[in-house]
Amino acid sequence: MTRSRAQRRAPLLHKVHVRTRRAARARPTPPAGPPADGVGLTRLLAVARLTPPQAVALGADLVAAVEARPVAAPPRLAAVRVGRDGAVRLLDGPPGHGSHLAQVGALLDRLAAATDGPVPALDRAAAEARSPDGRLAIVAAVLREADAPGGRRARAELGRAVAVIVGAPAPAPSAAPRSAAPRRRPPRRPRRTPARAVAARSWKWALSVMVLVVVVAAEITFLRDDIARDVTAVLQAGRAGATAASPSTALPPLPTASPPSGGTVDAVDLRPVAPCAPGAECALRVQVRVRPQAQPYELAFSLRVLDRCTRVLTAAPGSAATVPPYGDRLDAVVTVSLPEASALAVTAVTDQPFTATSAAVPVPEDGACPA
Repeated sequence: MTRSRAQRRAPLLHKVHVRTRRAARARPTPPAGPPADGVGLTRLLAVARLTPPQAVALGADLVAAVEARPVAAPPRLAAVRVGRDGAVRLLDGPPGHGSHLAQVGALLDRLAAATDGPVPALDRAAAEARSPDGRLAIVAAVLREADAPGGRRARAELGRAVAVIVGAPAPAPSAAPRSAAPRRRPPRRPRRTPARAVAARSWKWALSVMVLVVVVAAEITFLRDDIARDVTAVLQAGRAGATAASPSTALPPLPTASPPSGGTVDAVDLRPVAPCAPGAECALRVQVRVRPQAQPYELAFSLRVLDRCTRVLTAAPGSAATVPPYGDRLDAVVTVSLPEASALAVTAVTDQPFTATSAAVPVPEDGACPA
């Protein structure tokens, strides 16, 4: 008996199905790799050296990501990731230790250490972040200005490096361009000898020298009296200035800060808000850096005005304020009336709870004592 076409196909389909299931069981499971959305900054710095534009691009994106956070929390190195577009992203998680500016400075130092060659913009931004008076906006402005010329190209290079690290497939090679028809080169001109080249250009040099001589002769002819008068005036002014200069004695050195710190007070910084002059009111900014304490306490300071010529010391009132719990500084702006003098030195001294003295501020900066 002859079997139908459907009966003959049934065993064949069964064999194909059995072979497919066996191949599926034998196929190994692909190993779990890193996420395709990027790699951690630690891994990127471990396998690749950065160029200066790449380091600036990573630093600018990192500071921008910290600025975009609603709360200025210290970023962690483990939370910094670089995407396949070459941009930096911060993962959510517990904040790092210390202040956010200190952590940003540490991350920028890490980028500078992984870079081939010096990066002045990265060094300036890291120094601003480590400064006690540093601001995140200034750090971002320095990096954005340095990132503007080559940021797009640097991020494209970083994106390709990240794609290689995560094992992304390389782009398919483009079709080979069609060979263009060979261009016919124009016939070469015969080369000139050195003598002919010098002769061809010598007339230009001679013409330039002649024009210069004519211009100088015309100035001397028409402006001879004015030139002589100006030279005489300059010489007389120099002699008059040398004779009119009044003698002055050497200015004593500025007093040293003694003691510069004490107790919970680490340092006292005194700076003028605007240039000050003797015999007028002077606005000064006082910053006292302290060690954080669990309990609030009262901190008071006053000012000392020293006449550097007569060595007369005058006390001036300062201010007092309460340092909050875990506070690390106290900032205040005070105005003091300066006496009439040729050279003054102003210092700030903490009176409570511990004594510390700031560096002296000269008023004016170029003061001198009369003879």
